[in-house]
Amino acid sequence: MKKLTLKTKEGCWRLLIIFLALIVLFSCAARLVSSDAGKIKVSRVTFDSRGATVTADLFYPAGTTDEDKLPAVLVGHGAGVTRGIMKGIAEEIARRGYVVLNVDAYGYGMSEMPVNDDSGQDKDNFDSKLTPGGMLDALNFVRTLEFVDQTRIGMAGHSAGSRRTASAAMLDCGYLTLNDLLINVLYDDFGQEFTEEEIKMNADELAKDRLNDDQLSHYMDIKEETELWYNTRMKALCLIGSSAEKISLIQTVLVGGHEVQRNCQVNFGIVTGYWDFNYIEYPEWETTTEAWHTGSESVERETWYIIDDVNATSEKVGLINEASILTNDDFREAVDNRATRIACYHYESHSKNFFSAQTASDIVSYFEQTLGYNGGELGDSSATPLASDNIVFFWREAFNFAATLSMICFLFPLTALILKTNWFAGCQGSVKPLPAGSISKKRYWLFNGVTVILTFAAMYYVNSLFAPGLPTSAGLPLFSSWWLTVIFLAIMAVCSVILVLVYWRLDKATIGTTALENLNIKLKISSILKSILLSIILLMAAYGTLMLVEYMFGEDFRLWMMVFTEMKAELWALVWKFALMMFPSFLLIGAATNYTVRTDIPEWLDTLIAVVVNSLGVWLLCLVNYISYAGSNALFSNFTSSYGFIIFVPLTVYVTRKMYKVTNNIWIAAALNALLLSWSICSCTGYNTSLFPEQTWVGNFFNI
Repeated sequence: MKKLTLKTKEGCWRLLIIFLALIVLFSCAARLVSSDAGKIKVSRVTFDSRGATVTADLFYPAGTTDEDKLPAVLVGHGAGVTRGIMKGIAEEIARRGYVVLNVDAYGYGMSEMPVNDDSGQDKDNFDSKLTPGGMLDALNFVRTLEFVDQTRIGMAGHSAGSRRTASAAMLDCGYLTLNDLLINVLYDDFGQEFTEEEIKMNADELAKDRLNDDQLSHYMDIKEETELWYNTRMKALCLIGSSAEKISLIQTVLVGGHEVQRNCQVNFGIVTGYWDFNYIEYPEWETTTEAWHTGSESVERETWYIIDDVNATSEKVGLINEASILTNDDFREAVDNRATRIACYHYESHSKNFFSAQTASDIVSYFEQTLGYNGGELGDSSATPLASDNIVFFWREAFNFAATLSMICFLFPLTALILKTNWFAGCQGSVKPLPAGSISKKRYWLFNGVTVILTFAAMYYVNSLFAPGLPTSAGLPLFSSWWLTVIFLAIMAVCSVILVLVYWRLDKATIGTTALENLNIKLKISSILKSILLSIILLMAAYGTLMLVEYMFGEDFRLWMMVFTEMKAELWALVWKFALMMFPSFLLIGAATNYTVRTDIPEWLDTLIAVVVNSLGVWLLCLVNYISYAGSNALFSNFTSSYGFIIFVPLTVYVTRKMYKVTNNIWIAAALNALLLSWSICSCTGYNTSLFPEQTWVGNFFNI
């Protein structure tokens, strides 16, 4: 192991090469999962429909030609996140042979915001709950693809993405059945009058009875155009973690001059968790039972329904994985008529929806029936269908995370190399050995226990905050979940000051000296500035490794809600703002974390203990929450916006400890952690839904 040491330049170079190779290796493995070992082509696409580029990931079977006609599904992310969050669901649909477009909504991720969006909204009348947010424009883009079957296009959206996809469906599909449309043709174009009973009759039969030969011929031409339009509207909509609050409402429309009640003309399913059902009370069951025509009977979960708006009735077909369009003609006809509904629920929280095998399984089952495809046409002997529970995207997440850890480790030998240069040498602090036996084991473990309790309490408080309700501003326009990170760090910083003061007081009283000087807080101003510059260089190096794996494999660094990915140029200004906010907290936390460094045990064990102790409170709270939820269907602590803490806390603690071991000062680790976490927040959070993120000169000038 002497060849792999941070103490020599040669050792640093070897470690740099090893970790860079691991980044590439794990990203390559992630790509193998994303592309199903090369069976699926995955590429980034950008298109511009109205003066703003939309960025998306396009999946389709390798070898596809313009002679193929494949079903397509568009995938939309929620508020406070970007398209990468939905990557697993997109991959699982794509593995079944679909064309999939995973979209960054307007103003999110790498997509821009147009002056007028695809619902006609602009800055002055913007309502994020009523806009497709680019999903309708994305739908029209998919319609330009020659290999897409225009009669089989669906959408799936999570949370706010469900509102965008529902808005797109309402605008695209409307509320009139095909027969309603044809009745209106007879009413508007041929001047036919109808009673309320007659508008329920077959329009073709009415046309034959009432029109002369020339009129009937003209009617049939119009019918052909109407059928083509109707059959090429979005066919299936799957809402994930959603209330379906707008699209669930039955609407009043005119048919043959009479007011009637109709549902949106799209097959419609909900796949969500009990947290959404119990805590934000959606879907609203009275609305659902009215729209699904179940009377006083509540909707049965996991069960397919066929609704009949004309007669205001419905019937149950069967369970999600039992009913099939191959064996039930009424079910198949209802799918073609866009008249099916289903609601599926699981014991999981809102943010678990997009990281769930159960949810992914229900989604692929839903589209299998509504779009009639799974590894080929349903019922075709040449098809190679995948079981709905064959879910593998977690492997890609694991490889992405392994690449993330390799990226973090890559920064330590790079730091050691830079510190060996004359210009940065002053950033290296000195450490004076403390007297033998100066660390009381009893006190050491007592303070570790206190740290666990404080972290547990801080996390519990942060989880009690409702992220969408926290303040926002034009200066910090990201979705307000960023507050949770800043508040958690501030609480832990205050606790750290108290712990350090107690440490200092006890050490003064027992051994006459303290470890405070070993933290090298009092570096020269020039060394402090160079330390911050070094942390910026490390951030750029980390971003450079991202660009490498993005270019080679289209992958990034992520696990669930902890993400390091690419971002638009203007977001770098926000990185510095967030870093300045978090830097003091990380500095104080670093002082407490590194005040006691044990030399009587191996360095790796000392680092491991530091990471576990400082992370255990977060992990225990999550475990208690899981046990409580599984046992009583009640959340002990709401982790909806904070699952990333499970990962970012140990990562930042490791950087704090390991970087201190490399540099003997707490400045570099504090600045690096602030920058890394700011990058993560800015690259994957998205703008606040109450704001209209206008395009900027910086974004338009730089091609990033």
